[in-house]
Amino acid sequence: MDTTKKGDDLEDKIYELFRNDISNGHFWAKTECCKIYQKKGYFSKDREKNIIFDISIEISLPGEKSYSSLVLIECKHYNKKVPVGDVESFLMKAHQVSGGNIKAIVASNNSFQEGAFNFSRTKGIGLLRYYDRSNLEWVLHRSPSSIVSSSFSLNELSGAYDGLHKIDYESKYFDFFGCVNNDYTTSLKLFFSSLLKQGQENKYIKALEFIETTPKNEDCTVKYLSETEIEEICKKLHTKIEYSYGAVPLDKICAFLSNEHDLKVIETSDLPKGVLGKISFSPLVINILKDHENEARRRFTLAHELGHFLLGHSKYMSAEMCVESSLDLEKVNDLGIKDIMRMEWQANQFASYLLLPLCEFTKTFNSIALRNGLSNRGFGVLYLDNQKCNQDAYFNVTSPLMKRYNVSRKVIKIRLKKLGYIKEVSFQKPNKAFSVGNFPQNFAEMRRYKAKK
Repeated sequence: MDTTKKGDDLEDKIYELFRNDISNGHFWAKTECCKIYQKKGYFSKDREKNIIFDISIEISLPGEKSYSSLVLIECKHYNKKVPVGDVESFLMKAHQVSGGNIKAIVASNNSFQEGAFNFSRTKGIGLLRYYDRSNLEWVLHRSPSSIVSSSFSLNELSGAYDGLHKIDYESKYFDFFGCVNNDYTTSLKLFFSSLLKQGQENKYIKALEFIETTPKNEDCTVKYLSETEIEEICKKLHTKIEYSYGAVPLDKICAFLSNEHDLKVIETSDLPKGVLGKISFSPLVINILKDHENEARRRFTLAHELGHFLLGHSKYMSAEMCVESSLDLEKVNDLGIKDIMRMEWQANQFASYLLLPLCEFTKTFNSIALRNGLSNRGFGVLYLDNQKCNQDAYFNVTSPLMKRYNVSRKVIKIRLKKLGYIKEVSFQKPNKAFSVGNFPQNFAEMRRYKAKK
């Protein structure tokens, strides 16, 4: 694909994304107050003719026939950083258009030169970096950057900064990183809010409140499933394949699902670096990394991907890539995307319950514990601390369980903790958590905070 076609492709993708957000009520301003165009011309007195812009969004206040704010977007597809000169020349074109508050955005598939940030800050220009959603770990039906509104983490701020400044930075979760007035964000709502309100009088900012979409309390749209419900789904699947004991035969499960739902499972070496598995729902295909470091990891990855399908996650996403961090059952996900957090939690619980069937697992555990002279003395059958006798007991019980069910020790431990069979004592000091009051407001402040740490 030549440079012109790549640029047109980038423009089309950004246009379609914003157009869909506006029509579905996900954009910063209400649907009835927005009109979006591609390749529309706006009259320039200096040129005495229209200037064609890649994308334009006309935003009007209630009762007004013409727009009160005009957002003009220039799309740049480069294999290098966007130079400050391109930002300057685009602003010159945008300022030739009269008839409302003009807001300029330069959107690119790449990062920006340092001079572009200084110029954009003094001139009130927004900078956006776009990542193709098909390359993200979660390919949601909706833009992840349009889902995130007010909740964000330290990692998100850092990622937005690095993504806009570093050529080789790869986004795992978000399709947009934005910067307005030296404020970095992964949220399109926060980006457009800052851009449209920047430099405006209080009266106009107040008027904008009437057209701003109301946040929906950031509730999950993914259906809540309790651990009991997920366990029940796994039990029914065990019954379907007539499971009795030992390691759950995933090949039988895949064969059953192939007959029932035309599922295809493919072992391949052709996956992006760091990806252990991938599921796509149309057609229904699971790709599993052929050369896993061990069989237990491969089995859990496959069970995790099966969970996404059997728990109905195709309603919310079209594909998912599973990396090592996705399989961390104890990880606290600090992303501001609650739907993703919920789906990953559900898939991991499903994998754990599928590979360690409740009745057979508890029966086997109690038998092994009895052989080792262990019983519940009020704090669980196993007490895991730094004492050698307790460490030995833990390994003596979990090692045969790992061998029997072909799973990792960590999966065994977490299952035992949930069942109340093990109590673990931690001696690590908890890290200081961020609160709303002390959260860094921009990247510079964030770096100062980290330096103090």
